[in-house]
Amino acid sequence: MNYWEKDIVELAQKLNDKLKIDHNNWHKLKGNKYKRSAELMSAGLCQLIIGNNEEYAINYMEESIKWLKEINVNKPCPSRDSSF
Repeated sequence: MNYWEKDIVELAQKLNDKLKIDHNNWHKLKGNKYKRSAELMSAGLCQLIIGNNEEYAINYMEESIKWLKEINVNKPCPSRDSSF
């Protein structure tokens, strides 16, 4: 059951599409706390509006806050020469 009007669902999806970091920009933007936080907030909003999933929405929002508070930080990707 969805509690939201169709246009609100579509807007949430469009916002999420605009804010998510795609694979082409992942390495460049994965450490940007504002980009990561916004991406997670948008995902949480979609979980709430589209998925009716409070638990996932809360988890995404909590992770978003951790990025803003700099509790979550980016770890560099291993180099090509790394054994990891």
